[in-house]
Amino acid sequence: MTKVSIGLAALLCMALPAAARAQAIPREVNFRYSEQISNGPAGTCGCFPMEGAAGDVYWQIKELAPHHRADLGLAVDLGVEHTGNENNDGYGLTLTTLTAGPRFKIPVRKVHTFAEALFGFGHGSGSEFPEHGTLATSASSFALDVAGGADYPVNKRLSIRILQLEYLRLSLPNNSTDWQNNLRLAAGITLHFAH
Repeated sequence: MTKVSIGLAALLCMALPAAARAQAIPREVNFRYSEQISNGPAGTCGCFPMEGAAGDVYWQIKELAPHHRADLGLAVDLGVEHTGNENNDGYGLTLTTLTAGPRFKIPVRKVHTFAEALFGFGHGSGSEFPEHGTLATSASSFALDVAGGADYPVNKRLSIRILQLEYLRLSLPNNSTDWQNNLRLAAGITLHFAH
């Protein structure tokens, strides 16, 4: 997993300057509140809720269909989710993710929809993670974030993110499969910048 993480970090480091050269000012910046359903630790059943905040920055790289305003670009997303009591086990969990990758945007009538596949890192803290026969209070892993969403424009500078639905896959240690599936729902505001 370490080689994959290093390769991913190198790819992100190369992609971000390319996007910045193409467009110094981002096309959009989003801030949102999110709710997350996470699967429980090994040996338990059910899921537990988390809540938090997230934001993303989007740089347009290529306009695909000018008359339909479809485009392709790079999105960078940062999210922080928290629960004070994971599955009534007496300890909490704070999950921080930083991901980046391609986003495809196309408007459908008045709503601007998008789909994206982001890759990066996840970090869990304030919990218990089994590692090499001991329990650690934090752990990091690769993160895959596949998402779709819709923005409703209020004016040229502001949109309402009416829905963002995300599937987040992590591989934090858990004494079993060492992977977690998470479902996030979010809503917020998107600021647009002219170019």
